[in-house]
Amino acid sequence: MNRISISTPGGPVSALSGGHGPRLHFAHATGMNAQVYAQLLEPLTANFAVTASDARGHGLSGLDKDPAHLLSWNDFAHDLNALLDVIDGGARWILAGHSMGAAVSLLAAALRPERVAGLVLIDPALLPFEISRMVRAGAAIPNPMADQAVRRRGRFGSRAEARAAYHGRGVFRTWQDADLDAYLDGGLVEDADGAALACAPAYEAATFRAVSADIEPALAGVSCPFVLLAGEHGSTVQNAELAAFAAHPGCLRAERIAGTTHFLPLERPDAVRDAVAAVSQAA
Repeated sequence: MNRISISTPGGPVSALSGGHGPRLHFAHATGMNAQVYAQLLEPLTANFAVTASDARGHGLSGLDKDPAHLLSWNDFAHDLNALLDVIDGGARWILAGHSMGAAVSLLAAALRPERVAGLVLIDPALLPFEISRMVRAGAAIPNPMADQAVRRRGRFGSRAEARAAYHGRGVFRTWQDADLDAYLDGGLVEDADGAALACAPAYEAATFRAVSADIEPALAGVSCPFVLLAGEHGSTVQNAELAAFAAHPGCLRAERIAGTTHFLPLERPDAVRDAVAAVSQAA
């Protein structure tokens, strides 16, 4: 896949692109970037025209990076729909994504159902629906992920120093070396003083604070076929929400993948590719 820049009404979007066939977009997780998923996506270019873009405030995106301007994940969904309009506004797309990217893909599909042929939702980041209802009614809830992100180290003396800090630790503990290197390729900005995270800690924290409380109504508004894959350990999808997705008439399957964590697209890329194929066949 090739790195390209796409002009949109909101600014330039950096993306990986490649392949021919039905349109497929892949959206990344909070704090991540499109390059992380390159090994997963490359084989799909044999059958799909694949685009994987960097969201605003992440990776090499040229969209608005001011955390004060990010109000909700609906902002990412509007950005995504604007991008798809520019690339091929007349196509019916398969929208796939991981974590935040899965939730944003669902929100984008609910906003523009006529342009979405199917969804592949990989451990979508979502609040339990009962809590989401409280938030929509005006309740404030703690956000430990945001509190943790704002304390994250944002600058390193070098790429090598950043790699050593992450290797085998925290969320990176199940990652292959190639996936960590891909994260650094797409998520570090190097300069004369060292290397900084492209997704600054303040922006990552703002992204966690903007988590959508609208996933349940968005799900109700979706009519296309979809597959949901959830991790076995540390998943952001609780059993009650997994059952709600499974009960949806468009659900082809909703399942936990044994032996995986929240980062199952890196641990079981074969399962994700199989899900894309299943949704494509049902679309």
